[in-house]
Amino acid sequence: MVLQSSAEQGRETLRDGLLIPAIVALGAGIGGIVFGLSHDDIVTALGALLFVPSALLLFGIVATRHGIGPFTASRR
Repeated sequence: MVLQSSAEQGRETLRDGLLIPAIVALGAGIGGIVFGLSHDDIVTALGALLFVPSALLLFGIVATRHGIGPFTASRR
């Protein structure tokens, strides 16, 4: 097993196919929440809040695949 430098690991992580949907989902969620709150539309804000857990799950999957932070793969 060859250890990679953090820069190489970072570039490899950015090439992951799930990273773009995660960023889009997070942007849609935050944007919808801000839009809903700024226009006093609680239904839009709460609806957009549903995108945030999906984005966090996608980021978690990417982190687990690449062993980033506390999301390292289990050795069991």
